[in-house]
Amino acid sequence: MQTPLVSVIVPIYKVEAFLPACVESLLAQTFRDFELILVNDGSPDGCGALCDAFAERDARVRVIHRENGGLSAARNSGLAIARGETIAFVDSDDLVHPDYLQQLYTALTGSGADMAVCAVEDVDEDGESLASPQFTRPSAAGTFSGKELLAEFFGANATYYTVAWNKLYKRSLWQTLRYPEGLIHEDDAVAHRLYWACERVVCLDAPLYRYRLRQGSICRTGITPGSFDGVTAHADWCRFFRDNGLDRSLLDKALAGCFRRYLSLCAQAQSQLTWPIAARWHGVQTELRFLFPLLKDCGELTLGEKLSCLRWCTRPLPLPSKTDKKRVALLLPPNLPVPAVKGGAVEGLATQLVEQNQLHQELELAAVCVQDEAAAVASARYPTTVFCFLPPAGRLQTLLHSLRYRLGGLVGRPVHWNVYYRQPLGFLQALQADRLVAEGGDLTGWQQAARRFGPQRMAVHLHGLTHSSPLLDRCYGHVLALSEYIRGQWLSTSALPSEKAILLHNCIPVERFAAQPDSQVLHALRRQLGYTDTDFIVLFCGRLEEDKGVHKLVEAIGLVKDPSVQLLVVGGSFFGSSQATEFTRRLEALAAPLAGRIRFTGYLPADQLPLYYHLADVTVMPTLVEEAAGLVAVEAMAAGCPLIATRSGGLPEYVAGSGAVLLERDERLPQAIAENLLELKNDPERRQTMADAGRARAKDFSAPRYYQAFCQAVRQMEE
Repeated sequence: MQTPLVSVIVPIYKVEAFLPACVESLLAQTFRDFELILVNDGSPDGCGALCDAFAERDARVRVIHRENGGLSAARNSGLAIARGETIAFVDSDDLVHPDYLQQLYTALTGSGADMAVCAVEDVDEDGESLASPQFTRPSAAGTFSGKELLAEFFGANATYYTVAWNKLYKRSLWQTLRYPEGLIHEDDAVAHRLYWACERVVCLDAPLYRYRLRQGSICRTGITPGSFDGVTAHADWCRFFRDNGLDRSLLDKALAGCFRRYLSLCAQAQSQLTWPIAARWHGVQTELRFLFPLLKDCGELTLGEKLSCLRWCTRPLPLPSKTDKKRVALLLPPNLPVPAVKGGAVEGLATQLVEQNQLHQELELAAVCVQDEAAAVASARYPTTVFCFLPPAGRLQTLLHSLRYRLGGLVGRPVHWNVYYRQPLGFLQALQADRLVAEGGDLTGWQQAARRFGPQRMAVHLHGLTHSSPLLDRCYGHVLALSEYIRGQWLSTSALPSEKAILLHNCIPVERFAAQPDSQVLHALRRQLGYTDTDFIVLFCGRLEEDKGVHKLVEAIGLVKDPSVQLLVVGGSFFGSSQATEFTRRLEALAAPLAGRIRFTGYLPADQLPLYYHLADVTVMPTLVEEAAGLVAVEAMAAGCPLIATRSGGLPEYVAGSGAVLLERDERLPQAIAENLLELKNDPERRQTMADAGRARAKDFSAPRYYQAFCQAVRQMEE
C-alpha cells in the first residue's frame, strides 16, 4: 500500500451533530494524497456508525473503534497506526478551509520546516463566521527556529502556537512523543517539547482552520479536577525550561503563568471542594513546592503574589466531608513514593490499588508517602486518590521530634524515632478515614497514629515475613497477609483472633505481562544483547542481594557445560539503583569466568520487564529465605515463561497448578538448578505445557481481582 503524504487524525466523542460537517470539509480538500483516521473514542451516540459510513464511501478513511479513554488516548491511537509522512490533527467539531492541507503541506516542504502552522478563525455553533470576525494569527508570518518561538507561548496569540490542531507536523516529531493520557490541557503538555525539537517552523497568516465555539466543550466548563491539569502542563514548561537552561526571562514568564493559574484555582477549589478536586489539588501543590524556590528571583510576580504562593504551596489543604464511601488511607514506608515512579514492590502494589480505584471508585482512597517531584506529576493521572506527599522535615521539626522521642520514653508513651511517622498525623486527623492501612516498612512507626485513632481503625498489610509483638498487637486490630504462610507466621506470635487476619494475595498487571510482543522487537532485543537464535536464555529478575540466591544461579550456570545455556540477570542492588555493593562485586567476580555466558542489564523500569520474560526460555527464582509470595514468579507465569524456584515461604501457594519446578534450599541447589535447566532445554513440549499452565494460574493474581479482594477486606473489617 502506497504511503500517503499526510495522515489526518480526528478524535471523536459525542459530536454526532457536528461530525459530518467536519469530515466533509476534510474529504473536500484540494490536496488529495492523505489518509483520514477517525478515532471513535467510545462515543455513546451515533458517531461510530457515521465513521463506518464514511469509510465505506471513501477508501482514504480508516476507522478505529476504542473504549473511551479521552482526547489524548484517542490521538495516540491515531498516531499508532498513521502511515503518512506528515501528521495533522483536527478536532471533530471543527472545520477546515478547502486549501487547509494544500497550503500547510506546500509551506512545510517549500521551507524545509519541521512544522507548519496556520491562523485560526472562530466560528459560531452553526459553523458561520462571527458578526465581528475573530482570528488568532501569528505574531509574524515566516520561518523561525522552534526554540525562538517558545517566547510566543506567553504572547497575546499564544493559542496559535500551543494548540494541536492548526498544524502539520513531520512524522519524526512524534517518534517518541505522545500526549499524556487521562489529562486535559494535553496540547500545553507537549507543545514546548515539539517546538524544542523543531529546527524550523513556518508560520502562515491565512485562517485555514475554523474553530467552532460551542457550549459544553472541554474548554468551556466550570472548575473540575481537570482544571488543575493546566497547572500541571505549565509546571512541565517550568521544569523543562529550568532543566534545559533557557533564558531566565522565559522561565520567569512560565513561572508566573503557572503560579497565577494555580492561585486562581485555589479559591474556587475551596468553595467547590469534592474528593476528586481535593486529590488534584494535593498533587499539584506538591508539584509546585519543587518550583517554589525559583520564585525568589522571578521578576514577573509581585511580592504579594509570591507570599500567596508561599501560603498555598505550604499550608495544609482542606479535605471534603465524609460520604457513604469507605475512606481508606495507605500508609507507605519512608523510602519510595507512590505512584511507584522509582520502583518498589510495596509501592507497586499500592499503585495497582490506586489505578483500579480510578476505574471502579468504590473507595475514597488516600496515600501517605515520601515527597517526590516525579510522583507528584504522575499523581495527575489518578484524580480519585488524595496523595499526602511528606517533605523532608526541617531542622526545627526534627529537633522538636527528638525532644518528643526522649520525653516519650521517660513518661511511658514512646514515639518512633523517625519524624516521618509523625508528620502526617494532622492530615490523617482531618482525613477521618475509616481504615488506616500500614503498607509494610517499620510497622512500629505508626504507634502514635494507633494511639490517636485506635487499633480498630488500624490495619497492617504484611508484605514479608513478619512476627507480631505486644506493641504491634496494641497498634493493629486487623491484618492483611499476602499468603497463608505469612498469615500463619504472624498469628503464631500474636494475640489477635484468627478471623482478624485476612488473606490478600498479591497482584501484578497480568495483561501487560501476558501481551505477546512484536516478533521483530523481540528479535532486535535478542541481537542487541548478543544472543543467537539457538541460545537458551535463563532469566533472573530481582534485586541483587544474597537472600535472592542469584549467586547460586551463577554457580549453576558454571555447572552446565552446554555453552548455549546463557544467563541474563535483570536488576540492581536496590530497586531503582544499580549502585555497586559488596555483594554485587562478589557476584561479578563469581561470574567473571563465565563472562561470555552471563549478562547483567542493571535496573530496568517496570514497563520494560515483560519483554525480557518473553525473551527468556526459563525464569529461575533461587530465593534462599522464606519468600513472602514472589511477584517475579507471577510475572513469569503471566508471560508464559516456565519457572524454576525454591520451596520457600508463600511461593508454593502462588505457583500451585503452574507446573513450576520447586527445589529445596540446600547445598545441592546449584546442582539441582543445573540439572533441571538441561531437562527443560531438552524438553520443549514440557516447557509449552508449563507455559500454558502458568498463564492460566497467573490470571488469579490480576489487579482487578486484587482490588475487589481489598475492598472486600475493608468491608470485612467492619464486621
